Amino acid sequence: MPLTQSTRDGHLRLLVNGGFTIFQAAEYKPQLLGVIDNADDMLEVDLSGVEEIDTTGLQLLLLMKREAALQYKQLFFNGVSPAVQSLIDLLHLQDVFETQAPLQGLA
Repeated sequence: MPLTQSTRDGHLRLLVNGGFTIFQAAEYKPQLLGVIDNADDMLEVDLSGVEEIDTTGLQLLLLMKREAALQYKQLFFNGVSPAVQSLIDLLHLQDVFETQAPLQGLA
């Protein structure tokens, strides 16, 4: 399955593999929103296995960020693939897509 859930350091982790395009959007959307609902206060999304992404896939990632924020949950991206990084760079969205976990204990 292209979406795999696990737990790491006490928080939910989602690994995305394969294509993340308009062709998978209808299938992925309810799964992605369900993952946010099931996460405690932090969710890690690993995009290192994404081989292909388009603007629909990017919209799903933005939707995840918005929904997580509405639920007062932290969402961060870890392991961004070259395909994802290319799209982020093309659209100048580096500030929107934090690719590291928030640092704990720093003020």
